[in-house]
Amino acid sequence: MIDDRFELVNRLGSGGMGMVWRAHDLALHRDVALKEVRPPDPALSENDPESARLLRERVLREARALARLDHPGVVTVHHIVDGGDGTYPWIVMELVPGASLAERLAEGTLSPVEAAELGRGCCPRCGPPMPPESCTATSSPPMCCCGPTGARCSPTSASRRSASPPV
Repeated sequence: MIDDRFELVNRLGSGGMGMVWRAHDLALHRDVALKEVRPPDPALSENDPESARLLRERVLREARALARLDHPGVVTVHHIVDGGDGTYPWIVMELVPGASLAERLAEGTLSPVEAAELGRGCCPRCGPPMPPESCTATSSPPMCCCGPTGARCSPTSASRRSASPPV
């Protein structure tokens, strides 16, 4: 249980900056994606407290900037669970059904039309202007979700795993 509100259901994937979980929001009765932010070096807080503090500040700044976005190509950030100094935040996001672009590419080559459609969905920088602080994340294949309503870029760097059930 996270923040007395989010019940972890199953792990969706992991990447260089943490793990992403399917969680159930007990207050709103809906499933969400919940990113557990973890630095690449688990001992970062102990070995380099200043770097850990800067990482935490950067994650919070980026999550707040992304939460202000309203763009069809970007996954919505709903909430931040912040335990305060010395902790890493959890980022509560919209749960997008479908596979990642990396999973789709593993199935075979995209047609030019499919590649263009997915690219438009995963490249929000090509659309309406976005605040500069929100343009720090990359749009790598594991971070793009290919759902029934098109591609969406996840504002996290933790990818989904193909072994995960469809969401």
